[in-house]
Amino acid sequence: MLVENNEVNDNINVNQMPEGENPPTGEDTPKEVDQEVNQSQEESQDLEMKKLEEKEQELKAMKDKLIRLQADFDNHRKRTQKEKEEWIQYASQGLIEKLLPALDNLERPFKGEETQSEEVQKVLEGFKLIYKQIMDILQQEGLEYIETEGQIFDPLWHEAMMQIPAAEGQEDNQIVLELRKGYRFKDRLLRASMVQVAKKS
Repeated sequence: MLVENNEVNDNINVNQMPEGENPPTGEDTPKEVDQEVNQSQEESQDLEMKKLEEKEQELKAMKDKLIRLQADFDNHRKRTQKEKEEWIQYASQGLIEKLLPALDNLERPFKGEETQSEEVQKVLEGFKLIYKQIMDILQQEGLEYIETEGQIFDPLWHEAMMQIPAAEGQEDNQIVLELRKGYRFKDRLLRASMVQVAKKS
């Protein structure tokens, strides 16, 4: 009969399956499901790690940018502070420089005053007091006279207008005569001294 033959075939197929194996059911086994879950979790973890690394790189770049901005700001602040201090320190330099020709004119009558009459000398004494008061104020502000008498010529502070043969006892490039006074304002040259210099042949 047909039914009996089908039963016989089913029995034969079952008997032919290797021991320890289950007949196919058309669905994944628990082991395969676990493998798929693990693989999915690993892929998800890799993706999260990649995102985390990207975020860390972005954070590092932002920190580096912030450090550079902070350094630039500090440099700008220090530079601005220095410029402000220099401006305050040298604020009166321009005014004092403009006063130098007037100081020269005030001082000029004092040369050769010994040959003047007694009355003229008394007037000059009054001018000397005024001149001294002005110089005291300017020196308090930072004006400084550049010494020349007996000094060796220094191109940083002196301007040689004439050269003469060195006399006995004079050194080469020694200043022998001051033609016009020179001044420093604090640590800056305000006006070089005009001088006559001895030169050995």
